[in-house]
Amino acid sequence: MVERTWLYLYENTKAKKIYIGIGKSMERVFERHNRQAEDLRDSSGTLIRQTVEPFSSRRDALMAEAIAIHVASLMGMKPIIDSEQQSELFIPEEDSATTTNIQGLKSTKFLEPAIYVKDGEVAHEDLSETIIVPISPKDIEGRPSAFGGNSGEFFADRARGYWNVAVQNRSKIRRLIAVLTGSRRIILGSWDVDPEREWTLIPNHEKRESPYRTRVEIPIINESQDNVKDLKGKTYLGRLGQGVSYSADIKYGSNIDELSVNSEVGLSLTRYGEGKGADA
Repeated sequence: MVERTWLYLYENTKAKKIYIGIGKSMERVFERHNRQAEDLRDSSGTLIRQTVEPFSSRRDALMAEAIAIHVASLMGMKPIIDSEQQSELFIPEEDSATTTNIQGLKSTKFLEPAIYVKDGEVAHEDLSETIIVPISPKDIEGRPSAFGGNSGEFFADRARGYWNVAVQNRSKIRRLIAVLTGSRRIILGSWDVDPEREWTLIPNHEKRESPYRTRVEIPIINESQDNVKDLKGKTYLGRLGQGVSYSADIKYGSNIDELSVNSEVGLSLTRYGEGKGADA
């Protein structure tokens, strides 16, 4: 059943406060809210507005609410938010390294960086000789945010450093893939790597505390060539951590085939043993 939903505002430009809400009927505007919202609604100078027509679904109205809160915060207003809507509108703070910040505290689920996207998926198990790095959409230490208008050189600056790359793995790496953190996990770029070049330590490494003093810059061959193997814009199917991850051939080395064989043999033996036990 389609649930038509209206969006409404309590706005007070003098106080620089705004409440943005949604409801199944316009009676909701004058029903009970949290105390801050009610105080704003009843304050002198507050205007109450509503959409002329309802949205066709509650989800569409929620999306509009989240975007309106984001825009209001950018305009210097102080949005008042119902606590029961927090989980619907925002990403939990522990996961809020993604999407757009609301007042520097919250991240809406309905806005993500404008980046280059195309059809296709890249499974982790299909990669080889590859190091994968997670890239947050936020600015970091003056380096550019993840925006699709940036060139390969801009993303390369974020992607190549500085990371804790295991010394024993460096000689095996031939490709670097940068993946945007968040729900979509879009590949921002893929570059060729020359492991024979210098793995430059992070500046002032001798003054840094462990583990930061061992972080290095990944030696990309050509920063502008950011779509090696036609991976850019595709969806990455694999886990992302706070640090780097490796394709299976690097992580497990020459033992990967042996591990695969042993796992298959072990599975067969286990099944044989279970069957034999069941017959006994």
